[in-house]
Amino acid sequence: MKKNEEVLLTVDSMANTGAGVARSDSMVVFVPGALPGETVRARIIKVNKNYCIGRLEQIITPSPNRREPACKYFGRCGGCVMQHLEYNAQLESKKKETEQVLRRISGLPFEVSDIMGMYDPYHYRNKAILPIGRDESGNIVIGFYASRSHRIIDMDSCAIQSMDIKPFVQAVKRLAESTGTTVYDEVKHCGSLRQLMLRRSIIKGDIMAVLVVNEELKQPEMWAKGLLEAGACSVWKDINTEKGNIVLSPKCEFMAGRKDFEDDIAGVHFNLSPLSFLQVNHLQAAVLYGITTLYGGRRDDSVLVDAYCGTGILTQIMARFCGRAVGVEIVPDAVEDARRNALKNGVKNVEFIQGDCAKELPSLIKRLGNIKVIILDPPRAGCDGAILEALTENPIERVIYISCDPATLARDAAVLARGGYSLGQTKCVDMFPQTAHIETICYFDYKKERDRAD
Repeated sequence: MKKNEEVLLTVDSMANTGAGVARSDSMVVFVPGALPGETVRARIIKVNKNYCIGRLEQIITPSPNRREPACKYFGRCGGCVMQHLEYNAQLESKKKETEQVLRRISGLPFEVSDIMGMYDPYHYRNKAILPIGRDESGNIVIGFYASRSHRIIDMDSCAIQSMDIKPFVQAVKRLAESTGTTVYDEVKHCGSLRQLMLRRSIIKGDIMAVLVVNEELKQPEMWAKGLLEAGACSVWKDINTEKGNIVLSPKCEFMAGRKDFEDDIAGVHFNLSPLSFLQVNHLQAAVLYGITTLYGGRRDDSVLVDAYCGTGILTQIMARFCGRAVGVEIVPDAVEDARRNALKNGVKNVEFIQGDCAKELPSLIKRLGNIKVIILDPPRAGCDGAILEALTENPIERVIYISCDPATLARDAAVLARGGYSLGQTKCVDMFPQTAHIETICYFDYKKERDRAD
């Protein structure tokens, strides 16, 4: 197969990137925009040793599950790669792909018993991170990145955001011009404006705006006033002078409005600071936490540890079902939020430890003698090896693993299995409808040597 060759393909599945997968002359061909069951004509634009990438030229036989995308930016923005697929078919595709990845990498008999979807799979995100840049003509552009690139698609709406981004996009463009504020150039590492982060409280509809800059803002009072007028109730700036893709730095400063930003998930009321992690989908977070309580069970006399606990929402929920709940989180602001929220909610049997889970968890397991359940909810990279080692050297009755990446979950599951843990039930929660991403939750039980021999 050669570059620029035009080929006729039958698409048989969908990759975890959202691209259609076909085969031609024993070569795998990924075709973004093509759906399983379709016959398409594609032009080969990239040839590698084991696979090719094709550009969709023509749909000859469309899938019955194909639909018109709801967003005018679909196909240009790299976010919602599955909007052209009926939602029930999205769920089925995600379930199938997740199961295959888990089995292939772990070697374990993973079976996804259920995938929990949404009644309305749009306008669910409570957070938007909008990169700021300039196009080839020098115009300011604000939106989301094109697929597999850092080219910004200028946008004034998003079909999966719960807030209207348009007034904030317009305000930033207007304020940048009127204050003479420069725009960050990631190649030259110069200029000021990098990103605009927006967060929306679901219970009140309030919006927090965080302006991420590479240097001190010019005329900060004008910026604060302009963002408040655009609809924000809380305005912050974050000075991030580091190269790379990490959006926020610890240098986050309050500018105007209200410092307290309140919300609620599953009956847990909380205040949130800009640096604190929160699941982006309120409704599905409640579903996920409900499954976690079922997997954790009621253990009134025991200790539960919630690793990577963020603002401690799940820790407080789980505290209802155990004698003592301990949350571990590396971000100081998140731990401060967690402690304040627990106090405000009157939850007395919780404790929050600020530190790296890889360092804190092994010592906690040894120090606390009655841990029956540990919840792992690591970032996309999965668990640190020190945590998995501690869990195999000092076994816990039940480990609940929440993951946003099936591949790293599978890798870590294999380690736990070698350490004597048996795989329990697995479910998926569609935390990110219209995208290729999925949240997976499963549990592992440790069986003593005698039980395993039986």
